[in-house]
Amino acid sequence: MLYRHWLNLNVHLLWCHNQPVAKGQVVNRSTLRFTQYTNSGAWLVREGWARVEHDNQTYTAEPGQWLIVKPGKRVQTFASNTQMLSIGFAARWPDRSHLFDEGLSLVFDAIDFPVLERRALPLLKSMKVVNPDTWDARDHHVDLERFLDLERRLCNWLQALASVLAAHGIEHSGQTEIDERVSKAVDLLNACDMGEPLNLGRIATHAGISLNHLTRIFRRDLCTTPHEYWDRCRVEYAQSRLSQPGSRVKEVSIVLGFKSLSHFSKWFKRHTGMSPRDVQTARDPH
Repeated sequence: MLYRHWLNLNVHLLWCHNQPVAKGQVVNRSTLRFTQYTNSGAWLVREGWARVEHDNQTYTAEPGQWLIVKPGKRVQTFASNTQMLSIGFAARWPDRSHLFDEGLSLVFDAIDFPVLERRALPLLKSMKVVNPDTWDARDHHVDLERFLDLERRLCNWLQALASVLAAHGIEHSGQTEIDERVSKAVDLLNACDMGEPLNLGRIATHAGISLNHLTRIFRRDLCTTPHEYWDRCRVEYAQSRLSQPGSRVKEVSIVLGFKSLSHFSKWFKRHTGMSPRDVQTARDPH
């Protein structure tokens, strides 16, 4: 791959915790179950156990083991006393495919690959400065120095993760070779205010192409249209925000520019098959 192909990869940290899964919650059951998370993630179990289920497969990590979870729809279950180092991140190509996907989930002993925990600790230290309890670092203010520090430490950890996965026969994947005009349009779409009306004509003009031509090559390279891509970004943002403890449906709808809560709920259910309340219910352990 050429260097310019890698520039299409979007990488950012969501969280880095080293704490009990049930921190701050009153738990009356022996297990905790979650269904709302779809991000890329890695867990180092220190106490208890962690389990993920997807594609009719089950993966369980015991103390001293890493579980690298497959991004996408899944069921996560933990013992109520589970404590673990948890890293949530995104590493995605413009077509929204994930850098690491095929071959996951994966369980292995931490002692065999100590570099993964060693490189996670500086990341944990940086996140304590930003917000140690956040479930989405993107929602917090950081200056340039802190941003670059987080990116550097995340990339150092991802480099170690890539080596560990390669040792298990798992390589990176995704659609990497796309037209530069499509790539520019994706960058512009990602930079748009999600609460403002989308002006695709302006996006096409800045990409140096007509809207009809942009739509054609966008569909050719990413198998979707610019508007569908934009909607997918907004849906994923809504899902992420609604999954966070303490989130309010009305606040999420306002950020996305909906003037009516019922309109937002109908839009969200049309795209996900779930109501916003369903997502909030799924985030609570039961």
